[in-house]
Amino acid sequence: MSTKRKTSKPDSAPKRQVSPNSTPNAALGIFLAIARKILFIDARKVALFYLGFVTFLSFLESRIELDSTYYLVQKHSILNQYGVKMGWFWTLVVVGPFIWFASKAHHRRDQDQPIIDVCRLGVGTACWYLSVQLFHKIYAATSACDKGRRLTRAQCSEKEGVWTPGYDISGHCFLMIYSILIIHEEATAFRHYQQVTDAVQQMDGDREEHDRLTRLIQYFFVAMLCLHAFWFKQIIISVLYYHIFIEEILGALVAVGCWFVTYRILYKTGFLSSPINRTASRR
Repeated sequence: MSTKRKTSKPDSAPKRQVSPNSTPNAALGIFLAIARKILFIDARKVALFYLGFVTFLSFLESRIELDSTYYLVQKHSILNQYGVKMGWFWTLVVVGPFIWFASKAHHRRDQDQPIIDVCRLGVGTACWYLSVQLFHKIYAATSACDKGRRLTRAQCSEKEGVWTPGYDISGHCFLMIYSILIIHEEATAFRHYQQVTDAVQQMDGDREEHDRLTRLIQYFFVAMLCLHAFWFKQIIISVLYYHIFIEEILGALVAVGCWFVTYRILYKTGFLSSPINRTASRR
């Protein structure tokens, strides 16, 4: 009596080898999933949302009386002093490392590309600085003292004059919306990131270095989500408790304008380079 040996067919597609060092733990995995849902929303939709959101909150603020005695909505609160007033600093220390590590992971053989990619934040810094200076000049030009138009506020007070403030375009509203739009543009480097991992495994690259970069990218990706959430909260406070409608909406419009000129015109036409945005690979 003969017995037939059972032969198993080899799998047509090899299984991916996943390094435990690059696999997020449960808590990190949850935050990564939330971050992907929010930060991968197209920046154009985000820009339209915040323009509408600022308009709606300004309309709401003009029709209801709000209690401004809460600590978190006051100018001397720790969140305003060390959060919003240092806002661009937080954008640099959160988004900057994400861009750097993501670029190093995507461009393993091009050591210059991470420097070029980080330079986008340099352009953003210039936009932020020049916009804020413009806001100050507009405020000074539209303010007046009954003792003399060219007098500063301090000089007007010394002469016991009446100071009429001008248009104080919201620099905070500009900064927070501009930062959010930059976050959404740069977050695309983490979309389809599995392609980078697959390439390292297929080419038998330095997996330990790749795992280290991957974990750092994951941490800063979640940090960008947290910064976005903080800006969202502070935008609500800024619009409801400070400035008038025209000042808030102008700040938002300048932010959207700076984003559009840089990310949708300059970078797409060859100035520096656009953020990394891989397309889904076909299998």
